[in-house]
Amino acid sequence: MKKQDLLRRYCAQPQEDDGIDPSRYFKKHETIRENRKTQQLCSQVYRTLSLLIPGACEDPYLRDLTVLSVAPAPDASRLMVTLCAPVAMEAKRLDQILMRLERSKSRLRQEVVASIHRRRAPDLVFRVQFMPGGA
Repeated sequence: MKKQDLLRRYCAQPQEDDGIDPSRYFKKHETIRENRKTQQLCSQVYRTLSLLIPGACEDPYLRDLTVLSVAPAPDASRLMVTLCAPVAMEAKRLDQILMRLERSKSRLRQEVVASIHRRRAPDLVFRVQFMPGGA
């Protein structure tokens, strides 16, 4: 049985809040504020890593990477950093790039902590995509 049919069975006119926990439905304003703060954090981390990874890394595996995006994974305590690598780097193998990112993770995280104003520093998780010529 479809959800709409089930709702009609219990009420004459289904509304948008039918079947939703009232405590969740009425917390929309808090969710919007939290989402804005999370997006603000992601933007700050994006700016920091966009400058840091290609500019300050001596590692030839990391120097050619470009930061594409930073997103919550699943929330602001952990951030997914999506990086772009030129297809030419594919010969160096994805596992080598990820290994070197993991090695640099603590230094990158320290730089992120210095650039944001939060009590707790988010954990960074990396994902690499290969594109012709980079980003």
